[in-house]
Amino acid sequence: MSNDLYEPSRPPPVSGHGRGRSTRLNPWSEDGDFAAAELERMARACLQSLEAALQQVQRWRDAGHDLEDIYLRGIVPSARLLGHWWTCDVSDFAQVTIASANLQRLLHRLSAEFCAPGGDRPRGLSVLLATEPQSQHTMGAFMLGEFFRREGWRVQSLTPHDCDDVRVQLARDWFDAVGLSISTTRHLTALQGLIPQLRAESPNPGLRVMAGGPMAWQHSESLLGLGVDLLGGAADETVRQLSQMTLTQKS
Repeated sequence: MSNDLYEPSRPPPVSGHGRGRSTRLNPWSEDGDFAAAELERMARACLQSLEAALQQVQRWRDAGHDLEDIYLRGIVPSARLLGHWWTCDVSDFAQVTIASANLQRLLHRLSAEFCAPGGDRPRGLSVLLATEPQSQHTMGAFMLGEFFRREGWRVQSLTPHDCDDVRVQLARDWFDAVGLSISTTRHLTALQGLIPQLRAESPNPGLRVMAGGPMAWQHSESLLGLGVDLLGGAADETVRQLSQMTLTQKS
């Protein structure tokens, strides 16, 4: 389900043999307001409607959590939970597609408020975030972009047809960093030639290259050997690290 640029952790193996036999419907719970029951409530709300999802967000806000906390501890694990339900046949593909659409609509609805702090403290930094070519999964990259905007970055998102689209877009404008999402071995192979091209053709000789997604973490040594500067993790930590690296380079 997910092609998250910012979220390296993956669903644990389903217990039993084959799909539909897992007894762990929520492997990512914690205590308090983000305990298993609340994350399941959010996932089921997304299956129902945008309005139901907004009501769950309001429950968390009424409990004293800010939007950043809700994104990281509520929305992210709820999205992963939906993917887990599909893996173990709790929800079918159509249901998860509807839930994912409602979750992305939720992020768009909250976007102006969530990103507002960045307008008060622009960093003068820019990033190009590209999903894997022809991928239909954009929610992870969108959420990562929201965290960059919240920290005052200028963000351009790209859903490329092929790797050349990324190369052309990066050469067209100045970007301090580029983020590449990797979820298949096919794209991992393509990056062996793409990353040197990006560095050579970018107007910025100090371009920072970030990679994320499941294949990035499974093949971290190979990517670092290709010159990737940062493997994306949780959205807030990814933005903090990349901001520090980029500003240190500029100083």
